[in-house]
Amino acid sequence: MQDDRKRQLEWLDNSICTACLGSIQFAESYVNDVHERLKEEDYKVDSCNLNCTLPVSILHRDHLLKAHVSNTLQQKYADQEYIADLVRIYKNINTRDPKDFFKYLFGLKLKEETGLQLETEAPLRMTVVIGHESTCKEHMFLTKLKEPLLNMRTVRQKKMRVTIGDSRSCIIEALKRLDDNEAKEVTAIPPSTVTEQAKFDSVELVHASTYVGGRYFKFSREYSQTPWAIKGQKLAEHSVSGCIVDIVRKYHRADDTKFVSAGREDANVRMLGSGRPFYIELINPRSPRLSKEMYKKIEEEINSQEIHKDNVQIRHLSYIKPEYTSIIKEGEETKTKRYRALVWLSEPLTDELIERINKVGSTPFTIQQNTPVRVFQRRSAAVRPKVIHTSTISRMHPNVDLNSPEARFGVLKLHTQAGTYIKEYVHGDLGRTLPNLASVGQIHSADLLELDVMDVDLVWPPNPEEENASNENTNTNDEMNENNKRTLV
Repeated sequence: MQDDRKRQLEWLDNSICTACLGSIQFAESYVNDVHERLKEEDYKVDSCNLNCTLPVSILHRDHLLKAHVSNTLQQKYADQEYIADLVRIYKNINTRDPKDFFKYLFGLKLKEETGLQLETEAPLRMTVVIGHESTCKEHMFLTKLKEPLLNMRTVRQKKMRVTIGDSRSCIIEALKRLDDNEAKEVTAIPPSTVTEQAKFDSVELVHASTYVGGRYFKFSREYSQTPWAIKGQKLAEHSVSGCIVDIVRKYHRADDTKFVSAGREDANVRMLGSGRPFYIELINPRSPRLSKEMYKKIEEEINSQEIHKDNVQIRHLSYIKPEYTSIIKEGEETKTKRYRALVWLSEPLTDELIERINKVGSTPFTIQQNTPVRVFQRRSAAVRPKVIHTSTISRMHPNVDLNSPEARFGVLKLHTQAGTYIKEYVHGDLGRTLPNLASVGQIHSADLLELDVMDVDLVWPPNPEEENASNENTNTNDEMNENNKRTLV
């Protein structure tokens, strides 16, 4: 008898659980596959958010086993007074997705093998998928009832025809309405045993985005801010983002990037002065955060590119907390900007003309700008009031002959509300911007030849440690960068 008992226990140890198909029974066995993938990806993290997807057939198998237990209790132990209450309790238990049991057993082994802590707020999201091919369609018996409980249908998604209606939530709701007696006619109760263990299907590893920011300078009038193409035709060979993002992505080992800046300048406009604030969203980075020394190295590598070093430079590259990225978007409309423009006037720039323009520009004034003709295809029609805080004009050369053609050229300096269309203020945009430079100067017309952005008034990148240090430091002789409001390093 002892030998028979031993053989029976050995058989039980090697048999596959009818309910979980071995996914929970052998949960620890899937850790090796995940560990190998973690070593390949080499995420620099110490915790992860574990999620799992188990075979969908576990749902209805759990329900059918529950029905089998209820039937057995009623048939064999009907004379026991507590059976009726027990069966009622069983029937009131909803179908459970046992992934929490899997996560607990799998997580213990994963922590032992990798040292990763399991935390719900961890930035690395791990999704382990376990499948069982031979039972993956068993739930379709729910469509063969007299009144089908699953509504299967074919729809078109992303230019492909797919079948929907058998999601986990749909199956769970169908099982709540399933009549056990009717189920016997279309499927086995209890469910049939299996000889094949559920297999490891895949593991998806996705780290939350990391953000890196700084300020960029553009010294060329031939670089667009981001890749610029219309109908597949490149209108600018190089872009600012193209000079920056690939190098940053390389060091963070990210899948992709998104380049975001506080406004944008046209390709033929330079970005000088303090530079334009920007940040890069790094999607699924393997190295989420680097040291200050490493960011300095990345900055130097970007600034020393042979083909771009005379055209694009960056400063203050550093890690940005996610909550600070909203500063960039808010700054597009709430901050001010300074410009310098080379302009042509229809009349010589006499002292009287200079005085008229500078007098109006000595105090803030508001202009009304209709959507410019040049951006009408991508901007809604509207009249946008914008404030010009200061405006001054001067001759290109102080001693220029007023009778010469050069006397019609001037340098216009503007301090304006963010979002002001500078080109349109200068040439008037066929009367769509009023007042404009010509109407302020009381002349026939004006035109813009070259434009430079000199300052974007935004504290960026934010540096809480530096702010705290500056608050504690009362030395008023510290050298400050007035353009970007940060202590010079």
